Amino acid sequence: MDHYFNLQDVHAAIPVNQLTAVTGFSGAGKTSLILDSLVPAIQAQAKGETLPKQVKNFESPINQVVSVDASPIGKSTRSTVATYTSIMDNLRKLFARQSLAKEKHYTPTYFSYNNKQGACPTCGGTGIVTLDIQFLPDMQQTCPTCEGNRYNHEVQKVKWNSYSIVDILNLDINEALPVFKKEPKIERDLLLLKEVGLDYLHLGESTPTLSGGEAQRLKLVTHLSHKQNDTLFVFDEPTIGLHPLDVKVLVQVIQKLLDQGATIITITHDLNMIVNADNILDLGPRGGKNGGKVVAAGQTQDLIDHPVSLTTEYLANYCRQFKK
Repeated sequence: MDHYFNLQDVHAAIPVNQLTAVTGFSGAGKTSLILDSLVPAIQAQAKGETLPKQVKNFESPINQVVSVDASPIGKSTRSTVATYTSIMDNLRKLFARQSLAKEKHYTPTYFSYNNKQGACPTCGGTGIVTLDIQFLPDMQQTCPTCEGNRYNHEVQKVKWNSYSIVDILNLDINEALPVFKKEPKIERDLLLLKEVGLDYLHLGESTPTLSGGEAQRLKLVTHLSHKQNDTLFVFDEPTIGLHPLDVKVLVQVIQKLLDQGATIITITHDLNMIVNADNILDLGPRGGKNGGKVVAAGQTQDLIDHPVSLTTEYLANYCRQFKK
């Protein structure tokens, strides 16, 4: 890595199928190294394109990058836990196979509130209506026709095992699991949601209402069902705003990705996250013009036992607290 912003002739190795914490003061060069250099280099290599000009030598078995953050999932209330996974598609197909649906010639599209054939005619499938009050801001309230259920009354008459599509979307993941024991495709996604600690969410819950930690974990669900040997996951400050219990769950989810063969980098200041990493790549010694160098690199436990930078000294002191 040649000079780029404040990076100064950096040579770095990221172990495959391990968790590496990239640490250092703000402005030390973490973003320049990982997000502005490593990630574009992997993408360029995968496409057979020219490497970023600041990257001089690069070798990697990785050809896919997934960036994960805690930003909200969409802005539309039409996006739900069920639609974000493949659960909704499988539910629509399941209900379209029922005798009443066949009798009425309902295809799977009828069981989508995003389609006018299935949506409530009053709210259009949003479950809410907007009231235009003169001289006052618009006010939203639950749709009086569908009572927030999104669907028209005819579609709700179709039942599977005595459940309507609305009944199903009102279940949380824990409640839904025994219901779908004999529906392997749906059960698989429900189990993944449970694995990432989201078993309390309702299937019809709007994704924009999820917390940062919940959104982060939901984004990872689709990656847990298959091998990730050629994929790098990059987490940029993944624990900001998270409760310590959420951090613990996130670490568990990261371990599941590692079990699937993934390689993971987390840019972080969080000592709880750093101590769970296999390796540390610490940039510094400070920020700005006083940063841009690799001041510590190696296995986490070795650097805790023999700290060689401010970050690893902080980490060593942090770990000593738990040994007293």
